Amino acid sequence: MNVKNGLFTSLKNKLKSIRKTYFKNPLNVFEFLFFEILYISISLLIMRPTQSESFKQIVGQFHIFVAIYLAYRFRFFALSIGLFINFIEISFLIFAYTISPMFSIFAGLTSKMLTVVCTITVSIFANFQEIQKQKLHEQKCKLELLSVTDDLTGAYNHRFFNEILDKEIEKSKTDNRPVALVMIDIDNFKMCNDVNGHDYGDCILKGTASILKEAAGSNNFVCRYGGDEFAVILPGFNLQSASQIAHKMRNLFEKNKCNYFKNHSFSNITLSMGLSVYPELAATKDDLINQADMALYHSKNLGKDKIHFYQDVLEKLKKHISSDHQHMIGVFKALLSTISAKDEYTRGHCERVAHYSVMIGKALNLSIKDISMLQYAGLLHDIGKVEVPKLILSKTGKLNDSELDIIRQHPVYSANILEPLSMNQLIDYVLHHHERYDGFGYPHRLAGESISLGARILCVADSFDAMLSERPYSASMTIDEAFMELEKNSGTQFDPEIVKIFIKVMKESDEYKKVV
Repeated sequence: MNVKNGLFTSLKNKLKSIRKTYFKNPLNVFEFLFFEILYISISLLIMRPTQSESFKQIVGQFHIFVAIYLAYRFRFFALSIGLFINFIEISFLIFAYTISPMFSIFAGLTSKMLTVVCTITVSIFANFQEIQKQKLHEQKCKLELLSVTDDLTGAYNHRFFNEILDKEIEKSKTDNRPVALVMIDIDNFKMCNDVNGHDYGDCILKGTASILKEAAGSNNFVCRYGGDEFAVILPGFNLQSASQIAHKMRNLFEKNKCNYFKNHSFSNITLSMGLSVYPELAATKDDLINQADMALYHSKNLGKDKIHFYQDVLEKLKKHISSDHQHMIGVFKALLSTISAKDEYTRGHCERVAHYSVMIGKALNLSIKDISMLQYAGLLHDIGKVEVPKLILSKTGKLNDSELDIIRQHPVYSANILEPLSMNQLIDYVLHHHERYDGFGYPHRLAGESISLGARILCVADSFDAMLSERPYSASMTIDEAFMELEKNSGTQFDPEIVKIFIKVMKESDEYKKVV
């Protein structure tokens, strides 16, 4: 019984192999049957004793053509059938020649032998050609795969990430199906890399990619986004189903990481994830990336090894907001710390801008309410940078035009994030803190007193602190050099009255006296 089953399985596999090799579509089947029937029909006609020799010679030419055609198109499969038919024909001709040794029969026998040699030769060359073709195709596929694959991890690279996300969003528009994006960061990677060496760091990256690919499934796309960040594109997944995949990836990572990371420090390695969905939460590809990125850094800020959706940040803010000033400052600082994991400069900068803005507000004798609003605006004016890709925020070289366009959108992003607070004055200050007094600022090119007083104050405070700060792309100024720069751009970039007042109060302050 086992022998029978083994033979049946072997035959079944052989038939599958023949079908895969020679009959890839119905047209191939029709083509083979047509020419094989034609070949057999001609063979039967030739072997009829009553046929005239001239007829056999004419039809024989077609017979040779069909045999060679079948050998070329269907190689060894057609050859094996052809050899069987030719063997019968040759046996018939040998038998006829022994009875009646005529020259015409000998010529037919010779022609048949040459046909066999030709079909064998053609089959061998056709098969060799097909093998070479397959090798070239495999090499091409391999090169294409290498061009879209990260060398170290085997995950797709950043170039492929952008290409496939564009395609999936276009499909989403036509097929009306969602596209989810999970951004993933390896917690404590830098520490492990520094302590245990780059080889161990590479081991972490390769192991993480393997686990993510296993958990994500073959129909989804695991990409290395950059450094220790990965991105997983989930076509057809809504928020709920994408969340299930995200939890599956994290759980599988916790379960299997000990098999990939042999060093004892693997217990410190966890995954933080941020998730968003197009078009449920994001309106464009850039929105989808930025929202998932923002949610990721919110996860890291809340203690790592967590999964967050984009809207969690705003929902938490709306839920805990109150009218108490100190409580609001605490909430705003907590929200601001979301950026800290992404851009270390921003938090300290925002706190200093809030301090300078309050100094100016007090010098102008503004109300407590207006001064409080200036403090809130100073803390939150750059909150929109959570939606700016980390690669742009941390870039040390000069930004290109498209990167500058993204950076210049951060006041709009900030205003959008703060919109749920229904604090119009705060939103106005934040939205317009990069407007210029001469009307050449952004995002709305307002000029003069059409820019709110709070936004003009914020502009001076923001620029002053930026001048004093050491950044990757610019050296810091001294405090007196910064004063000179403010005066130089007074009336163009800055409100001249605010510049005058700010410099006056700063020179009277203890912090200035300590520096001088």
